[in-house]
Amino acid sequence: MRFSILLVLALLIVVASTCKSNGSCGCCGCRAKAKARAANRVNIDEFDPKDDGNIFGLEIWNDTKIHVNDNNVARLTNPNHLFHLCCENRKLPAACVQKCHFNVYDKQVLENIFIGTDDCPLDFLPEMQFCAAQGKDHRECCTARGVGDTPAGSKCLTFCDQRPDIYTPIDYSYSPCLDRFEDMKQCFYNDIRKSARRHFIPKLNKNLEF
Repeated sequence: MRFSILLVLALLIVVASTCKSNGSCGCCGCRAKAKARAANRVNIDEFDPKDDGNIFGLEIWNDTKIHVNDNNVARLTNPNHLFHLCCENRKLPAACVQKCHFNVYDKQVLENIFIGTDDCPLDFLPEMQFCAAQGKDHRECCTARGVGDTPAGSKCLTFCDQRPDIYTPIDYSYSPCLDRFEDMKQCFYNDIRKSARRHFIPKLNKNLEF
């Protein structure tokens, strides 16, 4: 029992911690540092301060050149595709990218990564959570699904807010939150699907006009 509690707490700490091993700040959209890391640039101070506003791994949302058509609109509005693409673009190891699918990314996967029985390194777990949420704030949905209805109360909503560079220190009181992981994940999926449809389908209709 004690091991289980410690495992849950440790998992929560990892998911909410900084992405320090990968050179970014917060979890996980520090744009300049993440882009510099991806480009293998050593001196982050050399990065152009005139950032384009895109968060590394989520550029597809602001890609003005993307051509939405009947062949790709289903993919662009599929949360699994966006989750997977983010993990790929953030250069996560292949063993982690394979888990970047809502049918695969579950509580058991988190536990396996933590105890070291999965090939995906523990350091990349925060980035997977960030990509699953697409760097968005899902607290409204999480509240409606009862994520805050645990002994930890509204603290659990911390894990639903994956906006870039938000960091909250975690302690033992957050341990009940992992029991609501599936509810959090369902919110991520549903919210992303709605956002993607609102974002990409109008581009399809616009293309059809020409």
